[in-house]
Order: sequence, then structure tokens, then C-alpha cells
Amino acid sequence: MTIWTRLRNLFGRSKHPMDECGDVNHHGSQMVLTQDHLVGLMHRLETTLENAYSCDEAFALLDEYVELVANKEEAERLMPLVKNHLDLCPDCRDEFEILLHVLQTADPTTDD
Repeated sequence: MTIWTRLRNLFGRSKHPMDECGDVNHHGSQMVLTQDHLVGLMHRLETTLENAYSCDEAFALLDEYVELVANKEEAERLMPLVKNHLDLCPDCRDEFEILLHVLQTADPTTDD
């Protein structure tokens, strides 16, 4: 598996995940890599765990992770691969923050 395939799987939902940071320039059909892009890529590779989750894998566990965080339990220790993915993936981190906000602001008098 190439490094690009691994990164694409890791940050699966975005077609061009690095575009959000402005690190990649597209000229026609070619992608021009900047030094900032390479530094960012090396940082992501360095901080990616061996068995890192894809977006789909992290999303499948996101509700459980959010509940641990909301209940002040040790989410990072109990689910380190989800935490690692959220640290590296802005799309999944956004979804996590939305779910956490909803859970924290839910009416506590409402029964499930």
C-alpha cells in the first residue's frame, strides 16, 4: 500500500484533506507540494499510530467516545485509537465536537 493510499484511507472523507489547511496547490491536474505540506505530512505520519482507525472506524465508535468524554471518564486511555484519529482528522473532530455539544446541552429531564 502506498503512503498516499494509506493517508487517503486514514483521512477518508475528504477528497483533498490537506486543502483545508491550504498546503496543496492544484495547477491543472497536477498537485504541487509545498514545504509546509511536506512538514505537515511528516507530522501526521509521525503521530499516526500503527493500527490507526479510518474515518469509518472512528465514526462507528464516536458516540461511545463522546459519552466517555462527557462523563469525565478517561476516554483517551480507554479508546486511544479514536483519540488519535480525532487529533489528526478535522472532519471527524468537527463531528465529535458537535456530538459532545449536543450531549452536554441536552435537557437532563428528558428520558431516553
